[in-house]
Amino acid sequence: MKERWQAVLVIAGLVCLSFMMPLVGLLSSAALGLVVLRQGLPAAATVLALSAAAVAVFGGVVLGSVAAPLIYALLLWFPTAVAAWVLRISRRIEWALASVVVPALMAVLAVYGLIGDPSEFWNEKLIRLVQPLLDQAPDGLDADGARFGLRVAAHYATGFVSAGSALSVFLTLMLARWWQSLLYNPGGFRAEFVELRPAPAFAYAALACIGGAMSLPAVAELLWNLGVVFFVLYLMVGVAVIHVLLSRRSAGKFWLAGFYLLLFVIPQVALPVALMGFTDVWMDWRHRRAAGV
Repeated sequence: MKERWQAVLVIAGLVCLSFMMPLVGLLSSAALGLVVLRQGLPAAATVLALSAAAVAVFGGVVLGSVAAPLIYALLLWFPTAVAAWVLRISRRIEWALASVVVPALMAVLAVYGLIGDPSEFWNEKLIRLVQPLLDQAPDGLDADGARFGLRVAAHYATGFVSAGSALSVFLTLMLARWWQSLLYNPGGFRAEFVELRPAPAFAYAALACIGGAMSLPAVAELLWNLGVVFFVLYLMVGVAVIHVLLSRRSAGKFWLAGFYLLLFVIPQVALPVALMGFTDVWMDWRHRRAAGV
């Protein structure tokens, strides 16, 4: 936030570091998101162009390739920058979330429209990735069972990849918004996040996907993959609801820490959390609890 070149150093430097530590790339996206949120698109475009040039130089000198690291960096930065721009102009976190979820849904539709059999495509990729491990597996490992599991996972890989991408973009955006709040508006991020509530149209679309997946076998796989993206959407909403409900208890920070630990250790907890976020459209858990209903 002090100087343009400092921003370029952080954003480009973190991307370069992410080739050794992949998760560090998310911090680079969050840093760019902070520039967009605070300075707007013109300043962010300049920072992005200079950062891209720095990554290209790094790729050419260190990695021996300019195109691959540059494409990787742009794919990492661009979605977060767009979501941050939407949040900046709208000042509504649910619109920013929609700007992340809608492209993920469109990506699923595009894959099924452009690839004849996405599950076969993903099965080949997964087998190619895992086969060296299966070849070196101990005698007790059921290799055929592992391949069967990969074939099942391949049917939903499109949805998981799209949903995972959407989740990472939204988390980097939230990190950028949190940084902005710490710098310029202490406490503002929490007040904004706990009121996260997407448009009801998303809930009805999710219901249509679930109903269609159970009653229309011809398009069931496509609809289940779309459903995975909706799951991530309402997982984020559910987390916001949980924040509100637990913050009203004594030692609320302790309960929140326990909730995140439980979510990390037992991922199945995400299912009831997403269900709470989904039903909040009709039940309005946050305000019902506040009113004692």
